[in-house]
Amino acid sequence: MRARPASVAVLAPAVLLGLAACSTDGAPDAEEPGATSAEATADATADACAAGELPTLTDGTLTVGAGEPFEPWYVGEPTSGEGFESALVYAVADELGYGEDDVVWETVTFEQIISPAIKPFDLAAYQTTITEERAEAVDFSSPYLTSHQGVIVADDGEYADASSLADLEGARIGVTAAQTSLDAAEAAWGDAVEITPFSAAGDGMTALTSGTVDAMVMDVDQGVAASTVYFPDTQVVGTLPDVGEPEQLGLVLDKDSALTECVSQAVDALEADGTLDGLRTEWLKSDDIPELS
Repeated sequence: MRARPASVAVLAPAVLLGLAACSTDGAPDAEEPGATSAEATADATADACAAGELPTLTDGTLTVGAGEPFEPWYVGEPTSGEGFESALVYAVADELGYGEDDVVWETVTFEQIISPAIKPFDLAAYQTTITEERAEAVDFSSPYLTSHQGVIVADDGEYADASSLADLEGARIGVTAAQTSLDAAEAAWGDAVEITPFSAAGDGMTALTSGTVDAMVMDVDQGVAASTVYFPDTQVVGTLPDVGEPEQLGLVLDKDSALTECVSQAVDALEADGTLDGLRTEWLKSDDIPELS
């Protein structure tokens, strides 16, 4: 699932060819420049990502950007370590050699996170989908979650029994303006529904419970928390079909940040050792929600 750094992928064939060219009748090989070069590159990368060597905004501190905390991403304040992204950040920090006391949180808006402006953080963790358009303005780490867009309706509403996309035709659908829910809703229904953008998911959910819209589309994991914690008279009836490539969330960094490769390596390590799977199981509850077709 995780792509390894391009430099390693390019070097591997060259190393193999170097070994084949140097072998002679089973005799021990002389020094192999290709292997030495690869080892030197790996050593240099490890040194660059060593604790205390990262060029963070403040020496010895990892500054993390996030918006207003809400479940399942943050339970309580981001400093709690509770919730999927809060726990993720502390796990990444640990991989990079930073203790809990070395992590400082900065409250930012979603627009600040995805804009090309210089960031007041080293990395941001705020449910940011990796897209080609955004990648022109910011860097992303390796993805830490593959996500889907969920459809939330009121328990006593007209669409409470919806089990297909067709069942929701004619509905007033709320989406979050700057996020991928808009594209997913347009791809799913086209002109068969009336789409209303909201500046924040909470605004859309408030509109749903008041009857201003009939359904709300948002990240399904966010939707599960919204329907069980914040708006208990609502339910997630299903997810929308993916648009193009599956949606994946990544940590956000400044464009061409010197930290990007190190942060990606940390995420990759957490995927490889099962930490990310454990965090998904502990904090996200969306595995059994069906896709609407």
